[in-house]
Parts: sequence; structure tokens; C-alpha cells
Amino acid sequence: MSQVDQLVSELSTQFRGEAGSAAGGPDVSVRTYIEAKLSALSSSSPPTEQKGARQEQLLVDIIDASIVDQVGLATSTAVLQELVCLVDRPEHGFSMRAQQETLLHLLSKIQQRQMAYDSVITEARKALAKSLAAEEKWEEAARQLQSIRFEQSQGALNIAFVFPVYIWTTQLFLQAENLDQAVLSLNRAAAHITQVSDVEQIMQYRFVQARVLSLTHKYIEAAIIYHNIFQTNTKDAAGQLEVLRQAINCAVLAAASPQKMRVLSGLHREKLAPTLPSFGLMEKMVLKRLIKPTELEQFGQQLERHQCESVAGGKTTMLGSAVREHNVFVLSSLYTSIRFENLGRLLGIDTEEAELMCARMIAEGRMKGRIDQIAGVITFEGAREVKEVAAAISMKRQAAVQPPPMYFRETVHARWDGRIINLCQSIEDAVDMLIERQPVYARTLFRRVA
Repeated sequence: MSQVDQLVSELSTQFRGEAGSAAGGPDVSVRTYIEAKLSALSSSSPPTEQKGARQEQLLVDIIDASIVDQVGLATSTAVLQELVCLVDRPEHGFSMRAQQETLLHLLSKIQQRQMAYDSVITEARKALAKSLAAEEKWEEAARQLQSIRFEQSQGALNIAFVFPVYIWTTQLFLQAENLDQAVLSLNRAAAHITQVSDVEQIMQYRFVQARVLSLTHKYIEAAIIYHNIFQTNTKDAAGQLEVLRQAINCAVLAAASPQKMRVLSGLHREKLAPTLPSFGLMEKMVLKRLIKPTELEQFGQQLERHQCESVAGGKTTMLGSAVREHNVFVLSSLYTSIRFENLGRLLGIDTEEAELMCARMIAEGRMKGRIDQIAGVITFEGAREVKEVAAAISMKRQAAVQPPPMYFRETVHARWDGRIINLCQSIEDAVDMLIERQPVYARTLFRRVA
């Protein structure tokens, strides 16, 4: 009689009466049985190398014996679950190769019986991923976790169990530098984030989300999340400082816009911000000062590899591009209009590149202005509005001495009236939308106001 046949006979007779208890999970007697088999093998085995090979063969034989028809499903499930736990325990001293070979053999035998061995397959893949990750085989480990099909499991989906697996998968894909798969795994986690109540799991999700956004160059969104984590996680001082550093780096690298200035202003107000080497450059951006290319070297040394990638056909880096856009943003508040030739000289780039940069910023709604390509001039709308407001204030102060020209008063008043009309219209549209989408809340709100 072969060893497999002997194991089949033992399993089918010894645990027949315990099938009911085995159905609920690994039974103590099952654990004792497997450990007794391993102990007997250890006491009779020659050298260590042969001992490891014989242990691995015994585990393979137990797997083969457990899945035959003579062994009940409840007993089979209990034996396989205990075997997975046993292989994963470090105190038993199984080598990484033995763990992986055993778990791969187990999965190859029961993968086609997903419905019957659902919990065993899930635990086996998690244990295999842990073993592969310990050897820094990030991609293979992530693929094992990705292969778990929670949506095909019987019963309701346990979010507290599923969500950490999605986060772990995303982290492994990030370690493997497989950004596309990391984004897919993160999206699977995002579908359940509203159902998660565990604070630690939510924090892990935010960390991974911010990391993915940074790697995909969505720096302003990453900076906002990092800043939120910094304000929430107040226990770990060292970790808090690192999160703040990441937030500042992402905010500085973000494309110039009013939103970027708001995020930078919020980070600038943090008490720990002056302790970071990146504070100087951030402060210049907040104060809307021009930044010279020579000032970027120190800041660039602390950036990560993906943040130092070249852009614009290799002409500059992401940091250089962000600083150029910042300088344009600053100049737009200083000049009413400027020739692209002079703008390019101030930015250290050629005329055509200066025009393309301004056109892109205007098209994306990050800066107000008009370009006259024939004359080679850009007119900044923001600066003109600031000057008009300043002129209106001055006009009010000097009205008693010398009334301003009628056309000037009419222009300022017309613009002011237009803005008030637009604001009122926006408020009215928002109220209409609220009534349409949330009628119950709207009635409650208006009743309070009345």
C-alpha cells in the first residue's frame, strides 16, 4: 500500500465522526494528526537535506489523500486549512521553496473546485503571496492575491477581510513598479471604501492612494491627500514629518493654478513646515516671488525618481516646468501685458515655448489672458482686473476732489454689476439643483431659514 493510500484510509476512518466539527474550521485533532506525522518523520529522517525533502513529500501526499472521494468534504477542508496554516508558521522551519512548492501543488489540485474549497484557496494564495514577498518577488506575490475571486465566494462579501487584501495587492504592484495593475487594484478597493470603518485600514488606503496619484503625476490631488493624512495622523511624529515632506513636494510639482496656491498656503501654515529643507522654495511660491533656476538644485535632490522625469521632449524636468509655470503665474499679476520675447527672456526659454506654455495654461483654465499671435503679446486678465479694482478704490477716495470720467465709471460699474448677476445666477442654479436632487433636505433647510 502506498503512502497516499494509507493516508486516505486513516483520514476516512479516523475523522469520519468529526466531519461536523471539521466543517467549521481546522479541528484540533486534525492539527494533532498532521503534527504527529511530521514528528514521526523528523525522528526517523537522516540528514537535514533529506529530511526537508521527505517533509515536503509528506505534505504533498496529505494533499493528494485529502481530495479523494473517500474522504468527506468537511474533513478534506479541515485538513487542507490546517496544512496551509502549518506551512505558514515559521516555528515549523519549512524553507521558502518547500512552502511555495507545497502551496502551488495544493492550488493546482483544488483550483478547479472553487466552490467547494473557496476558503482554502483564499488562505493558500495569501500564504503563498507572503512567502513570495519575503523573497522580494513582488510581481508574483501580487498576482497570487489578484487571482483571489472574492466576488465568486459563497455568502455575503466580508469587507473587513476583502479590503486589506486589495490594499496589499496594490502595495505589492507598486513595489514591482507595475503602475497599471496597481491602479486597477486601488480601484477595486475604492469601490468599498465607504463601507470601511476601521481607521487604520482607511489610513493605509489613503497612503496608497496618494502614492498612486503621485506616480501618475496627479500632484495636486496627491498633495491634498498627504496633507489630510498629516492632519489626521498625529501620533507618529517621524511619520508625520515624512508625510508633510511628500505633501510639499507634490504641491510644488503641481501645475500652477489658483488651487495650487491654496494648497501651498495651507501647507505653509503648518508649524512643522519650516523644519523641512523644501520650505524655502515653497515659501517663495506662496509669497508669489520669482524663482531662479539656480535655486532648484537643493530641492531637486530630495525628489523621488518618478518626480525627476524629463518633460517637454527632454528640455526640462517636472520641477523646472512647475517653476516656469509658477513664474508665469507671478508675472500675470505684475504685468498687464508682455511680449513673448521678453517673457521668454525672464523665464529662460525661447519665445515659441513661452507662447505654448501660456496658451496651455489659458486653455486649461489655470490663468486668465488673451494672446495676440500677430503682435506676439499676451494680455493678462487677472492683472487688469486687479488694476481696475484698485482704480475703483482710488476713484472713490478722490470723488470729492475730482470726479472720474464718465466712461471709466460706466465700465467699472458694468463689470461689477455683471459679477453680481453671475453670482446670483450661480446661487439660484445651486438651489434649483438641491431642490431637484434632495427635496426632503431642501424643505427642512428652507423651513429652518424661514
